Amino acid sequence: MIRWLYGELGFFPSLFITTGMVVFIIFWLAGIAGLISNPDRENKAGNFTLVLCVLFPPFPVIWLLFDMARQHSKIRRNQTKGLKSDSV
Repeated sequence: MIRWLYGELGFFPSLFITTGMVVFIIFWLAGIAGLISNPDRENKAGNFTLVLCVLFPPFPVIWLLFDMARQHSKIRRNQTKGLKSDSV
């Protein structure tokens, strides 16, 4: 498949596509691991969530990106609270 991609598109597009596929697989696995072992979730990941992760691969990637944004905003909020309390 990579040889066909290289033959049809050339070096750089095939490099970007294959690198993007590898990064997507890593994010997919990280999203599934995060859904399964997230301590902040009230209920643990059920069978439906796991089936959804396998049948609809963008779901864990979207969840992972959303969780990263949520954690970023939580950290920023705590930093601003810390800065305000230091200045008083």
